[in-house]
Amino acid sequence: MYVEFQQLPAHARVWIYQANRAFTEQENRFVQSYLKQAVQDWNAHGAPLAGSFQIRYNQIIVIAVDEHHHAASGCSIDASTGWFKDLTFQLGIDFFDRSVALVQEEALQLFPLLEVKQAVAQGLITTESFIAIPQVKDLADYRAHWPAQANDSWLKKYFVAASV
Repeated sequence: MYVEFQQLPAHARVWIYQANRAFTEQENRFVQSYLKQAVQDWNAHGAPLAGSFQIRYNQIIVIAVDEHHHAASGCSIDASTGWFKDLTFQLGIDFFDRSVALVQEEALQLFPLLEVKQAVAQGLITTESFIAIPQVKDLADYRAHWPAQANDSWLKKYFVAASV
């Protein structure tokens, strides 16, 4: 059952999917329509899940579910992953991109994982840079700490090495 994203409680479980490029306006409308229907029909062993989604930076999709209503099961989580595989097929967009996403105003700059250390060394990513981190503990963590400053993320190891 679809609920408005802002109505979900702080304890809601969260998954973050990053696309390898920004959506066109038409793709954004399609993704919104597709996910609204998918979340509306989402269930765990026949029990409806209270979930929602949010599109950030026209490139990242945040899925959340209130597990106090009904817990997401392995099958329901697999179903949600299937949505993104289907969207990948339909739109030609990779939703399983693992690049580091540097937030620049309302857009993202992606750095392949193998180039992150070099981007830090070149000053393209600094301790104060905001990064769209791929995992959060729950919706409260997402609301409070997303995006995160690079120095407060897993990237902090590169700044220690850069300052020595």
